[in-house]
Amino acid sequence: MTKFERLNSILGLEFDRYVLEHPDFAGKIPSDAIVVLQLKGEDAFNKWARNIAELHREEGHPLLFVQISGLRPPRSRLIRPVIAKSA
Repeated sequence: MTKFERLNSILGLEFDRYVLEHPDFAGKIPSDAIVVLQLKGEDAFNKWARNIAELHREEGHPLLFVQISGLRPPRSRLIRPVIAKSA
């Protein structure tokens, strides 16, 4: 997996989470649109993402560019994990 593919996977996962948590935002996305994630300050990645979208675009499907300002540091969502047994 390339650096850009990895970044696109992370952005895609976070975008999916955002859409699930913000149905009003999700309602603005046409059902036939190809979402192209663009990350502020990452010009090479953004160009790569646009090229990939164009390559896979089917006739009549609009491209929807989503500008992302950045990502917060990842953190665990686990609640009070406990080690039950050690081997």
